[in-house]
Amino acid sequence: MTDDRPTPATPLWRPLMPVGSPYQAAWQPVPPRGSLTVKPTPLPVTPKRYHQFLQTPRRRWWKIPVALVFAGALWLVASIVVVIPAMLYDVLRSGARDFQQVANYFATYTEKTTPAFFIANNVSIAMMIPTAWLVLRVVYGQTPRWLSSVAGRFRWGWMFRLMGLILVPYLIVQAIDYTFFSGVPTLSWRPYSLFLAIGILLTTPLQSAAEEFGVRGFTARVIGSYGSPKVSFWVASVLSSVLFTFLHAAQDPYLNAFYFTFGMAASWMAWRTGGLEASIAMHVVNNVTSEATMPFTDISSTFDRQTGAASAWDAVPLVVLMVASLALIEWQVRRRKPLAIAAPGAPGEGPAAFGREALPAS
Repeated sequence: MTDDRPTPATPLWRPLMPVGSPYQAAWQPVPPRGSLTVKPTPLPVTPKRYHQFLQTPRRRWWKIPVALVFAGALWLVASIVVVIPAMLYDVLRSGARDFQQVANYFATYTEKTTPAFFIANNVSIAMMIPTAWLVLRVVYGQTPRWLSSVAGRFRWGWMFRLMGLILVPYLIVQAIDYTFFSGVPTLSWRPYSLFLAIGILLTTPLQSAAEEFGVRGFTARVIGSYGSPKVSFWVASVLSSVLFTFLHAAQDPYLNAFYFTFGMAASWMAWRTGGLEASIAMHVVNNVTSEATMPFTDISSTFDRQTGAASAWDAVPLVVLMVASLALIEWQVRRRKPLAIAAPGAPGEGPAAFGREALPAS
């Protein structure tokens, strides 16, 4: 279960290099000499966008189901291991003593969010990061750094720049909502306020980044490991966004529309910028701002996503924020020209990126 629930209080693509690239002939893998066996590179040998970065000489169709099932199973086990201590802690505090009382408590456990479960849920989602890294390495041979971006590193300066810009419209929309619509929420100090405030600051950014690494990164790349640039982008984006929506386990149609749209926007950001930094920036800002008042309110219904949990009116600020985020990132892409097309597995001295995309973002 993930926690990107929008609340009333807080709330395309350019032509790629043609297939007949003049660089391709020079970028073919070097054949082995004599009896020496050269293991194929796990990196692209021709120019690829972010979603196509598993289109390498080691690509095999059977790796798609193996990687997805392997990653899903590992993450499920890791999540259970993380959440069990929180569940045991909560049941001990609940006063349940006999088997029937414990069973009744667990039957409705996820319907009444506790601080311990909320933080454990964040940490369990964060397990997507090491899971994605491990499976990517074992099945496809790529080291974790290539999952961050086509530059082979996480561009911290680029992410913080975008995060600061995206934060501005979020604060403006929230201020307008408090002033003219919902009003300032009633806040009070609670026994769990300090614990939850620290927990949100420490775990919510990790949870947000993990969803990007796991869904927009690993899953989208595995799905996009076949197909032309256009086909790869659309199939990977749509299917990964459907998965993203499913993971939130919402029954409300407006919430599901939000999750799917959020996923498609984040997928476009990865395609446009060549990495996960932009989508992580938007995800972190969205989640942290929406959880800012949680330590001082009743959080028992935080994961209530039943039909009627949201309305069409709630979608208005969300649409504004999504459009603003996309516009700000497009502006920065045109201004900073982040590396978005690369072929790090190409032998020799051939270029790894070209054109307006050749400059690294910082």
